[in-house]
Amino acid sequence: MEQSPSPEPEGVTNATNDSVRGFLENLTGPSRGTIAWLVGDQAIVCIGDDRILRVVPDTTTADKTGARADLSWSTDTFEMKAQSNADIWVNGRKVGTAHLMQGDMLEFGEDGPMSRFRLCNQAFPTSWSVEDILSDAVAYARTSRRPIRSRLSHALFESARRIMLETTLIFRTTVIVVLMALTLFVAWQYRSDILIARTMQQEALRLEVIASTLAETREEALTSTELATLREQLELQLVTSADRLSVLERRLGASGRVINGSIASVAFLQGAYGLRQKESGRFLRHVLGPDGMPLQTPFGKPLVDPDGTGKPIEFQFTGTGFLLKNGGHLVTNRHVALPWTIGDRPESFDQSGLEPEMLKLVAFLPGLAVPVDADLLAFSNTADVALLSLEQSATHGRGLILAQEMPDIGDEVILLGFSTGLRALLAQAGREFLMALEEKGETDFWTVATRLSEEDRIAPLASRGIIAQITKKAVVYDAETTVGGSGGPAMDSNGHVIAVNAAILPEFGGANIGVPVLEVHRLLETIKPN
Repeated sequence: MEQSPSPEPEGVTNATNDSVRGFLENLTGPSRGTIAWLVGDQAIVCIGDDRILRVVPDTTTADKTGARADLSWSTDTFEMKAQSNADIWVNGRKVGTAHLMQGDMLEFGEDGPMSRFRLCNQAFPTSWSVEDILSDAVAYARTSRRPIRSRLSHALFESARRIMLETTLIFRTTVIVVLMALTLFVAWQYRSDILIARTMQQEALRLEVIASTLAETREEALTSTELATLREQLELQLVTSADRLSVLERRLGASGRVINGSIASVAFLQGAYGLRQKESGRFLRHVLGPDGMPLQTPFGKPLVDPDGTGKPIEFQFTGTGFLLKNGGHLVTNRHVALPWTIGDRPESFDQSGLEPEMLKLVAFLPGLAVPVDADLLAFSNTADVALLSLEQSATHGRGLILAQEMPDIGDEVILLGFSTGLRALLAQAGREFLMALEEKGETDFWTVATRLSEEDRIAPLASRGIIAQITKKAVVYDAETTVGGSGGPAMDSNGHVIAVNAAILPEFGGANIGVPVLEVHRLLETIKPN
């Protein structure tokens, strides 16, 4: 091992002249970490009761109580001879004499210490290579007579200690830099894994929310099979709205006149909302395939992405609303004007990093050939009511009057609304209209309503019932209706609105709940100019 000369390190003894032949590197015991120089042609290595390894030049200074070996130079290395009372092992084998070789492991006495023999040219290595350190550890583990677990733990500990303290400064600096870089990489990777897992979870939740919401919102477009079935039903049992109204006129007298006078003020609402990604601010769009058709996941769910090239994904809905006299405002339910507020949708959208936004909301009024755009004006935080604004020109001559007082239990209630949405309107339109739609292939959600409006076939269904219960928050009545009638007016025999139809209670024999008209009065107060 060629090294440049260097000053004698602390703890090194006997390096007093230029005839240094070798040294013992102490690996265990009290002398661990020090170097014992072998100077000249003769040397005596002795271990005292304190188990400290010493190299002395003659027998007068040698410790007679512990293990002792005489070293003499012979050609190119030292010959070692153990004293008669000394137990000395070389490379794990007890010896009396030995021809020492570079790297031999020497163990003195039953309890050590253990040293490694090295030859050198009058120089002490200021640092060790990792290879030398690991080689010492392997040699120690193989030759030491200690229990295997003790050997291995000591070898590992010593290797780590020496690598940190006895290697070159450049190597130690490099190791520290590498460890810091590795730590930063591991931390970055950990953070990246968390972000990826969070993104995957959010994506899965987003797809689940989209799929479940699409399932919950009613897709009103009809297939050709559904149209054929509807035609058959018309031929067998369905009556038109004119038939129903004429029957009501004959049976109800004044109630029929109330219905006829109110129909023009009851609007069929049709809308769709989309989902905007909070992070990018872009709408979720359908991902299109090479043929331009929307793609689906293996589970049959629509494939959507902010970078999609298709149309924004739509969640379609329908409902009912009614115009107010001399105001131009249209009253409906909050869950109709803001359909994404139903159930746990707000929380699900928020957790998915999505924000709902209305894409289109229009009102179809009986007698008008084209729909009217509707805008949200106000909504109640405590009751299921909302106000929409329409163009004044579309509301001229229309509107219902709000009752000023609550009705009594047992009073008659007249309910108008677009129950079952487009399907009921198509049923009222008749068989010929359905056949015309089939021939033209105009069966999508938006086109069907537009064709109905153009042919003046927009008219609500009417039903009559009795008020069963009244509270500050609800009016319960048994007038027949179903999904799609939400937001319609519940009127008394004078044609004044006493409640806004909100929900059906099938568990109570088909009873319905309406929001008391007092809540509409409160909401109107909030939009009055100061």
